[in-house]
Amino acid sequence: MFTRALSRRITACCAIALVFLAGCAGEDLSKANFERTTVKAEPGSGQGGVPEAPTDDPALSLSTLRSVDPCGLLHDDVVGAFTPEGEGRNSDWGTCMRDFVDTGGKPISIMMVLGTGGFFADQATSGVEGLPLTETSSDENTCYSVAVTQSEPDMGISVLAQHERGGGTPCESGYLVLQSVIKQLRENPPMLPPGDERSLRDVDLCAVPDSKVLEPAFEEGDVAVQPGDLHSCQFMQDDIVVYAYARLGYPVSVIEGTEEVELTDDVTAVMRPGTTDTAECEVSWNHLGHSDVEAEVVSLNYYNYSKSADVTEACESVTALAEGMVKALP
Repeated sequence: MFTRALSRRITACCAIALVFLAGCAGEDLSKANFERTTVKAEPGSGQGGVPEAPTDDPALSLSTLRSVDPCGLLHDDVVGAFTPEGEGRNSDWGTCMRDFVDTGGKPISIMMVLGTGGFFADQATSGVEGLPLTETSSDENTCYSVAVTQSEPDMGISVLAQHERGGGTPCESGYLVLQSVIKQLRENPPMLPPGDERSLRDVDLCAVPDSKVLEPAFEEGDVAVQPGDLHSCQFMQDDIVVYAYARLGYPVSVIEGTEEVELTDDVTAVMRPGTTDTAECEVSWNHLGHSDVEAEVVSLNYYNYSKSADVTEACESVTALAEGMVKALP
């Protein structure tokens, strides 16, 4: 059941990456068939062999990575052979996008994500800075590389590299960026300034709800808890999966297909019932506003794969869970 819920998140992450790349010059990857092919290790692309994923490296832990400035890692000299074009751009916490040109003047687009989930560490074919390295590609111009920072669950640091006009080796570009980033994280990472005391930027969502908060969404008994990335968590029990995540984005509001629900006297949320055969429902709310066009948004996605479950029950369960989460958050 976890796999089905996770596949939705992987699809969403890939969509974000493709939207970014579609906005750059060159092929519109949002319209391409992005079937990944594992890249075999080439001489010089990795360190040879596949290292073991670290089990206790504080410099690469999720708690540390939440406080790192991702665009600070993609600085002007992140790779000596790259010349920056423009500044780095944040689309969400832990993410940075920046454009460079290589020594031949050809543009390279880089998207880096700290605390990446939704990949398979056992597909690693080589290593980078002592970490397992996976490399997948849809064509000769694009490469998605992940340095594995932990396993069970698989987590890592990812780089999506696109050589927009062809030429060069995108997997090599991704490797060079990862090599620099990992060295910085271990030696002297750029840190973000302190945030608002209510901000969720540094919060581990897996640690927020206790058994009392989870009670309305699950049956009596143990609930498995597993991080999905820097700011997400899966809660699982038999046929029930709840995916919680926090993000920076446009403030949520009621649109067609949704309805407003009151979580507390001060917090209202937007509920979206599922439209598939699965009993599913989503509740989202604005936790902390930063501007008219940006807020810290929390979403809970509830899935019940039992044949006896229905959408009404799913929405009641996730709404009750959201009421408890609001009170448990900063």
